[in-house]
Amino acid sequence: MEQITLVKDAVHRPDEPRHFMEYAYPETDYVAKIGSTIVAKSGAVLKLSEVGYHIYDPVLYFPLADARMDLLHASDKSSHCPLKGDTTYYDFTDGDTNLEAIAWCYSAAFDFADVLTNYLAFDGRKVTVSEI
Repeated sequence: MEQITLVKDAVHRPDEPRHFMEYAYPETDYVAKIGSTIVAKSGAVLKLSEVGYHIYDPVLYFPLADARMDLLHASDKSSHCPLKGDTTYYDFTDGDTNLEAIAWCYSAAFDFADVLTNYLAFDGRKVTVSEI
């Protein structure tokens, strides 16, 4: 049997421990915008770095409480990650602009990945996320 050294302080997928994520809470404020509209602003983001078949770019997750949920509406789109769980995607509507699937939340995160519960990430192709 192959021996695997686990990365300390990371969340590992139980059936494939080489698929894991590290997370941190940067001490920086971030804002997520669509044009000039702020859709989230927080000093309590979660920075997640995932390693699977690739080393993925880090993703910032905003607490749901710090997002403009009046502008975000759950869509029918969903996806599944074997490390994190099942997602709910959100569309953006502000009366003038409608964008589909701009954000996602692990609405059914696995118990071992519960650090993602009540956090929301944004699609960087549609939303500008920056340090403030």
